[in-house]
Amino acid sequence: MQKILAPLALAVALASGSALGATLQDVAYAAWGNDHEWEVARKTWLAAEETKKQGFGGLLPQVTANYTHLRNEQRYEAFAGQPGGSPLRREYESQTTSVNVVQPLFRMDAWYEYQRTKKVTSAAEANFDSARQSFLLRVTEQYMNVLRTRENLTSAQAEERALARQLDQANERYKVGLVPITDVNEAQAAYDLSRVGLIVGESDFAIARDQLEALTGKRWDSLDSLQAELPMSGPEPANPDTWVEQAQTNNPQVLTARSNADTAKAVSKQGMAAQMPTVDLVGQYQHQNTLKENIDVTALSGGFGLSNGTEGNYYGVQVSMPLFAGGALNSKRKQAALNYQASEEQYKLVWRDIGQQTRSLHRVVEANVLRVQAQRQALVSAQSALKATESGYSVGTRNIVDVVIAQRNLYSAQRDYAAARYTYIIDSLRLKAAAGILTEEDLSEVNGWLDSSKPVNLYEESGQDAATNVSTR
Repeated sequence: MQKILAPLALAVALASGSALGATLQDVAYAAWGNDHEWEVARKTWLAAEETKKQGFGGLLPQVTANYTHLRNEQRYEAFAGQPGGSPLRREYESQTTSVNVVQPLFRMDAWYEYQRTKKVTSAAEANFDSARQSFLLRVTEQYMNVLRTRENLTSAQAEERALARQLDQANERYKVGLVPITDVNEAQAAYDLSRVGLIVGESDFAIARDQLEALTGKRWDSLDSLQAELPMSGPEPANPDTWVEQAQTNNPQVLTARSNADTAKAVSKQGMAAQMPTVDLVGQYQHQNTLKENIDVTALSGGFGLSNGTEGNYYGVQVSMPLFAGGALNSKRKQAALNYQASEEQYKLVWRDIGQQTRSLHRVVEANVLRVQAQRQALVSAQSALKATESGYSVGTRNIVDVVIAQRNLYSAQRDYAAARYTYIIDSLRLKAAAGILTEEDLSEVNGWLDSSKPVNLYEESGQDAATNVSTR
């Protein structure tokens, strides 16, 4: 139950919302109440919890009560051994009440069934934990995807405006004879391509915004933006072997595979136990009563007495053992043993793959730190290159093609830098999820990287130049 309430604890722990834009905490809390994938996982786990109770019930006393009410008609051809006597007709109603008690004393099949249900519940709990971490990761990805596509759109808008100005300048220069018509054509082609990028950017942003609203079931007018400076120090601890060990111990997929193998082992032992004797302590109490009896008394010449009720009980030990079932029991035992062997191999496969995936993610996050730094330096260089190219173009040492290329490089560098920052955040959370240690506190940490003073409007056009926005970071 504690894990079920974990997202609620997240909302309470982060109850202070932003006054200007929605935070990651706000989005996570809204998604927690609306995400059907999360609700399916929660209900599935609760249902699996009942499985263990059912398995344990097979070891406890079984008590059944029966009640019957019958209308009976009996006819005796000859009564009391009297030749030629009149047949006796008896009509009556009867009530029978019985209580049966069975307490298993030795039932290895029931014991292994209980062990199986415990492992099934453990697998369900691991699946639920995987769904919980996937939920946290999914919410963060959707939030960051909206911010990333918004930055890309802002960059595309700025690029389109810059190339539109470049086209106007080329036309003016052509009119006064300073540049050939090829410069105008080059500027026109670049502007047309920027229009294509703008259309794609608008579409990507609208799709990301719609996906976030579908996840949360709520319209968001603005979101807090990402801070200019992020604490990017790489994975902690830095040793990848530590992360691999955590993943192979805590990863929900590994735990599920281990539980599935243990379940198959319990089923295999059940197959052997099905050929063993069972011992039960049994008891029964029964009371039968006759009502509304109607007897043809003329036939009772020899005397006939009937009791109106009977009562009886018994108790003792019952032993049962299967001897032969056409070979089905032995075949099921072999089948269960083979399934167990297959499950063990599957566990080893998952254990190996998760370790390799975690090691790869560790290296990716380390590379992301260097990538962000390199992309930021590339952005600064692209800005300097554009200024130098524009200066050269104004004095005639550079042509329009050089300017267009420099502008494209700048806006491409802006998009790459933004993508590198968001990729670092998501990959860092993925690494923790692979290690099985992603928690609500990690989401809270990312929430602290947002800048509430600069909300991103989701339904208003941004008039800010992307070049100015990015260069201040």
